[in-house]
Amino acid sequence: MHRICSPGPKTAVADWYQQTILSSLWGFEPERFSSQAFWDGFEQLLPEKQAEEQSEARDPLEEAQVRLLGLWKEKQLLSRRLLAYDTTNFHTFIATTNTRNTVAQRGHNKQGRHNLRQVGLSYVLDEESGLSLCHHVYPGNVADAEEFPVALERIRRLLARHAIPPETVTLVFDKGTAALANTVLLKEAGLGWISALPWNQAPVEFRQRPVEALPACSSAQPGVQAAAEKLLVHGEEYRCVLKYSATFAAEQLHSVSAALSKVLAALKRLAVEMARPAPRLTEASIQAKISRWLAPPFLSALVHYQIVDEPGGKRLGFQVDHAALQELVTHRLGRTLLVTNRLDWTAEQVVAAYAGQQQIERVFRGLKEGDWLNWQPLYHWTDSKIRVHAFYCLLGLSLLHYVHRQAQSFWPSITIEELQKELEQIQQFVLLYPAQGAGPYRTATVVSTQSLIQKGLADTLGLQQFGSTPRG
Repeated sequence: MHRICSPGPKTAVADWYQQTILSSLWGFEPERFSSQAFWDGFEQLLPEKQAEEQSEARDPLEEAQVRLLGLWKEKQLLSRRLLAYDTTNFHTFIATTNTRNTVAQRGHNKQGRHNLRQVGLSYVLDEESGLSLCHHVYPGNVADAEEFPVALERIRRLLARHAIPPETVTLVFDKGTAALANTVLLKEAGLGWISALPWNQAPVEFRQRPVEALPACSSAQPGVQAAAEKLLVHGEEYRCVLKYSATFAAEQLHSVSAALSKVLAALKRLAVEMARPAPRLTEASIQAKISRWLAPPFLSALVHYQIVDEPGGKRLGFQVDHAALQELVTHRLGRTLLVTNRLDWTAEQVVAAYAGQQQIERVFRGLKEGDWLNWQPLYHWTDSKIRVHAFYCLLGLSLLHYVHRQAQSFWPSITIEELQKELEQIQQFVLLYPAQGAGPYRTATVVSTQSLIQKGLADTLGLQQFGSTPRG
């Protein structure tokens, strides 16, 4: 709960606890929330010595995930069996000399912290409810495509344990996981699946189809157009969908324009620097600078440059390829290629199912940058403690989405951020009254004045039972 409401180190839990209703409900002394108490709790969940010896079949955290899935199923919280899958990584401050840790390794960090050891996380959630179904902490030097077979085997075991036929489940993932070997594994597993397709793996005539030729989707997906066609991908016939989103196109155009403006300004400064007498830049260093500037998507195709030898030094020339820019706007921006083995699904069904992938992206952004549930700080140095940290972060995420789903019955469009803001304003106060005679001070518990929205949320979530008490 602390991880959901006020992410921070465990040394801050006691102070936070005193400021919440939990202190009056539980009656625990704040001093009980010490670092040693948390360490002891971690040891009970996954003992350090046993963690290295336990097989995955007897792993306590794996068993907990299985039982949680059973709980969601028992409470009928699972949706149309659309499961979103993705991977990410989190940098750590674990020292290079720490040999007790095998999970934290150096690799391509998605936040650009390549100089630090990192931990990989693969994650599966229910698209509709947002509940965490399973996750896996893995070494940070393992590529996304290499992690997928491990995650797929775990998903298969979970489904088998709960007698969920794999053919009734559709797994949704992005193009970082799409690979021929993984497609073969999915076919063997019998799962339905939807994936983004790398742009160059679909025929040019299909992916560059004019926007005017793409049928519009229903009002449930405003500004989205899509067309489907059976195509040969990875040696098999699958249903490919070309999706165009006007909103996505505008966002991409804004991003490209901002990046292009920044690169042109940098090239201009570099050209001025090269024109000075006796410049100290070598051609190799110039090439390295420009290559780094043109690394963002689409820029290398839009900006052309030349390094010309002249008496007294080198000159840099550059220009924007306006034909390439027009081609980008007309045939690339706003477009996404999807592929699925659900051959009988319509283009709109595939697009709607893939939209759930955005939810898992929001989860990862929340874990990295959010105020409501943040993975950092990670002050653990061993594999078992890192795995427990991941477990309670994602358990907290499930609890948060469970409460959010209940709140949506009162306010269907409420976001998690709005929910948190409204609930934080509902506060409980203890009023002290003078003693009668020689007796103790009298107290009364009251709740702050609530807006109509806050009162509706409190009624929906059953918070009124924690409200006012008479003076006594």
